[in-house]
Amino acid sequence: MTWELVVKRHISWSDLEDQQSELIRKVQSNPQLAFLLISEPKPTFTFGRNSNPNELLWSSETLKEKGVQVFPVSRGGKWTYHGPGQILIYPILHLPSHSYSSKAVRQFLEDLRQSVQDSLETLGCQKISKQEPFGLYIANKKLASFGLAFQRGISSHGLALYYQDQSLFFSGITPCGVPEGKNTFLLDHLSSTPSWDSVAKTVSKEIKNRFSLRASQVV
Repeated sequence: MTWELVVKRHISWSDLEDQQSELIRKVQSNPQLAFLLISEPKPTFTFGRNSNPNELLWSSETLKEKGVQVFPVSRGGKWTYHGPGQILIYPILHLPSHSYSSKAVRQFLEDLRQSVQDSLETLGCQKISKQEPFGLYIANKKLASFGLAFQRGISSHGLALYYQDQSLFFSGITPCGVPEGKNTFLLDHLSSTPSWDSVAKTVSKEIKNRFSLRASQVV
């Protein structure tokens, strides 16, 4: 199994989608490849297949003023925000090559969520809980969101970890369709101030190790 980390900071959403599509094609050609696409995109509201247009709360004028673009995405889910101060990690891999059946979506999601929780606790972030809408929370405030898509056994999209405060931009939508949904951010729960790069490295290492262990169990 060959793993590769691809890091893209300050990337536009359209370029991020193009990068993801390229990595998906590589896995389609060689299912033994696996990628972690790690990014910090420019300000973007995205909406999935289950979204409601009324849950975009900002006008076109406000969007322009705040410098936020709006894009549809192929994952499930509703409205969310991605931008500076977040760590997006997309595991792009062939599930059967990692000891999952092509339909074992829930188990894959649970393993991904657990690996993120384990890595954040290693960093010193405690009292993390698993709740719905599917994510990681502290005191009922969302710390990490998950939204994935699967096609022919290959995963795409992934998770967004809120590294810094995102509250201003989340006020422009009804996040995940939850009117009272609130978010928190990692640096508010750590005694130290690790860099964006070091947090991304810690989380991605845990994800890679967990899925590599699964892959080693393939017979």
